[in-house]
Amino acid sequence: MSATRCLRAAVVLVAIALTGPAMANDFTVSPTSMNVPAGNQVATLTVKAGGPGMTFGQVRVVRWLRDGGRNDLVATRDVVASPPALRMKPDQELTIRLVRTSKKAVRGQECYRVLVDQLPGKTQNNQVVKFTVRHSVPLCFGTPG
Repeated sequence: MSATRCLRAAVVLVAIALTGPAMANDFTVSPTSMNVPAGNQVATLTVKAGGPGMTFGQVRVVRWLRDGGRNDLVATRDVVASPPALRMKPDQELTIRLVRTSKKAVRGQECYRVLVDQLPGKTQNNQVVKFTVRHSVPLCFGTPG
């Protein structure tokens, strides 16, 4: 093995040793898509936290517009999530209520994306790279038309 290869290998090993173990909590969301029949205004989403420590997150709802092959996400207050902030113990399961607050009748199909973000917690404090995990769950009211 050449001196250059040995030096590269040593640098990689030192970098790995200095970063420490990657500690992450499991974070699952179900279902992975939701279709709410016409006339109904409420859906539920289940979030489950696993792993050794507390899990923190946030839930937001944005309007999902699909036109001509484009996907646009637009801020909205027509659907709200409760609770919007998550602070979960290990192995805790939480139900998120999604309520369509708009008084306008749904014409055809009205779609949104529920964004559930797992925020970096204390288990990532000593890590050089911190991760935010985002689940984007489609939520549609009405019937496709």
